[in-house]
Amino acid sequence: MFYQNFISKIRYWDNITAKWLMRHFYFTFFQIVLVVIFLVWFVNMFKVVDVNYQVSNDSPILERIMTAQSLNIMILAFLAILNCFWILFVLSTTQRINSLLKDISYHLNRLSHKNK
Repeated sequence: MFYQNFISKIRYWDNITAKWLMRHFYFTFFQIVLVVIFLVWFVNMFKVVDVNYQVSNDSPILERIMTAQSLNIMILAFLAILNCFWILFVLSTTQRINSLLKDISYHLNRLSHKNK
């Protein structure tokens, strides 16, 4: 009986530690990485649009094409980064639901073992 209680406590503390690490480290790390990527991309896109305006001074058609191309690429990259944030949010929510269900299962099993 002492051995089972000891193992249950070890499982409980392992679950708590894993939840803390997942909730506070990995998702925060990935959010910081995505924000840095977004900021670098955002500053770089202003430089690309500015270069396109300066390069094509002799042809207004070429200027329109290059500006449209850079804006379209900028929109696609922006949507890809937003998609990364959305996927991170969904994974975080799924992980929270998973850990909540594990906690409920652990406590229900613990209550059923106490009643026996």
